[in-house]
Amino acid sequence: MTIRYSIAIDRDHDGDFDDTDGEINARVIELRWRLGMRSAYRSMAEFGWARITVLNADGAFSPERNRLDSGTRVRIQSEYDGVARRHFTGSISHIEPDEREYGGKRALIHLQDMQPWLADSPARLRPQTDVTADQVIAQLLDEATLRRPALAGYCLIDVAGYNLIDSARIFPPENSERRLQKGRSCFAFVGDWWRDTTSTREAIGEIAASERGRFYVDREGEAVFLNRHHTLIQRTIVAEFDDDMHGMDYSYGDQRLNQIALLMTPREIGASGTLLWRLRSPLRISPASEVMMNLRLVDERDRPIGLLEFDHVLSRFQSNPGSGPEIRSGVSTEVARLGTTFVQLRLVNHSPKTVYLTVLQLYGTPLYRSAPLEISAADGEGIHIYGLKRLALDLPALSDIETAQAFAAYELARRKHPKGAVRALQLNARDHLPAALSATLFDRIRVSETQTGQDAREYFIIGEEHHVTAGGTRHDVTWTLEPADSARFVIIDNSVIDGREEVIAPY
Repeated sequence: MTIRYSIAIDRDHDGDFDDTDGEINARVIELRWRLGMRSAYRSMAEFGWARITVLNADGAFSPERNRLDSGTRVRIQSEYDGVARRHFTGSISHIEPDEREYGGKRALIHLQDMQPWLADSPARLRPQTDVTADQVIAQLLDEATLRRPALAGYCLIDVAGYNLIDSARIFPPENSERRLQKGRSCFAFVGDWWRDTTSTREAIGEIAASERGRFYVDREGEAVFLNRHHTLIQRTIVAEFDDDMHGMDYSYGDQRLNQIALLMTPREIGASGTLLWRLRSPLRISPASEVMMNLRLVDERDRPIGLLEFDHVLSRFQSNPGSGPEIRSGVSTEVARLGTTFVQLRLVNHSPKTVYLTVLQLYGTPLYRSAPLEISAADGEGIHIYGLKRLALDLPALSDIETAQAFAAYELARRKHPKGAVRALQLNARDHLPAALSATLFDRIRVSETQTGQDAREYFIIGEEHHVTAGGTRHDVTWTLEPADSARFVIIDNSVIDGREEVIAPY
C-alpha cells in the first residue's frame, strides 16, 4: 500500500481546504518541511517552514500572472491505510518561479507558520499581576497582529469582497487557534521589563522559559504551550527502534551540566500617586488634528518601569509655548491604552488654531526592578572529576526564590552525570510505517542501539523534518530528540518508589 500525499491551497480563504481548484498534487515534484526545536532543553521552537517544488510551465504559480497572495494558507497531508494525517499547515511566505529557457519550468512555494508574524508584532499588554504562563501567552497571542485562518465571511473595511457590512461578521477576539496547558507557576509581575522593541515572540519565549515550559506551532498550525510537568507525566511510547533506524546522531557527555546560575529579578512597588512621566518641552499641535503618543515609562537609568496602577493625567494647553492663556475648549488629553511599561495618549485639538501642550504629567503606582539575584547550584564532585560545565539562564518573570532554587536543583539533577544521548534519529517511511507519518512533537519513543550501548532509552521528539521525493515513493524523516527524564523522578500517584536512584521531582 502506497502513501498518498495531498497539498491543498485555501484559495477562497474560508478556513478549509475544500476548494475545487485547491489541490495541486499532480504538479508537486518535491516536499520539505520542519517543525519544532533545533536542540534539547529549549523552551521556544524555531520558525516552522515548508518548501513545495511544483511544475510551472503554464505560469500557474507565477503570482504576477495568476494571483496567489502571500498569507494564503496551505496544507500538507498524507493518507495511508485509510488514515489521513496532517503534517504541516502554514501560510505562503513567498514564491520563487524560475525562468529556465527550455521547458521544465518550476516554482518554489515557501510556507511559514505564525512565528514570523509573532516576531514582527510588538509585545503590548495591560499590567499583569499574579498570572500563569498560559494566561499571559493567550493575551499576547490575542494582541499580536496575525493573519487569521479564515478571512471569508468576515468584514475588512475598504477591502473589496470583504466589506459587505450587512452580511459579514466581525472577527472574534481570538485571532489564532491554540492549545495552552495551565502553567504551574504564578508570576507576581509580568512584562515590566519589556521595551518597545520587544516582540510578541520574544515575550512568549521569556514567559515559557520562566515557567520552564515549551512553546511551538504544531502540524495543524495551532500555537501550543506545554507546562514544565508535561514531559514528566507523559509516559506513552508511540514507537520503538532496535538497531533498525536509518541513521543516528549520537554523542556522549555533551549535554552534561554541573553548575547552573539562574537570574531572577526582585521587584519593589512604589507609592501611589507617583509622578511617572512628564513633558520636558512644549509640544505643538496643529489645528483640527489628533496626535497619538506612546510614552515609555523609564527610571533615571533608562530602565523600564512597570505600571501597576494608573491614577490620572495632568495637562495644560496654551496659545504660545511659554505664555498666554490656558485653552480649555476643543482640546483634550485622553488615555487610549495602558501597557505594562507605556501609556498611549490621544491629544486632541479640534479648535481652528494651533495650540501648545505645555504641561503633561502622568501619575500612578510604579513597579521598580531591583538588581538581579543569582540563584546557583553546583555539583562539586562532577566539577572536579569531569571539568566545569556551566549554564546561565535569565528568567525575567521569576521572582520567587524557592521556585528558582527548585529549577536549579532539577536542571542539575538531570544533567550532572555524563551520559550518552541520541540527538537526532533518521528513518524512512518505507521501513517505519506508520510511525514516520504519525509520530510528532513531544511524542515519546524508545531507542536501542548496540554499537553505542543505548538500551531501551526513552526520548521525546522535539523537532521533525520531512523530505518527500521521487514522486512520493521516498519519504525521509529526521527527528530531533531530547532525553526523557521522568523515569529518574518520582511522580506522586504515578510512580513506585523502589530504587535509590529515584528522587522526588523538585518542582
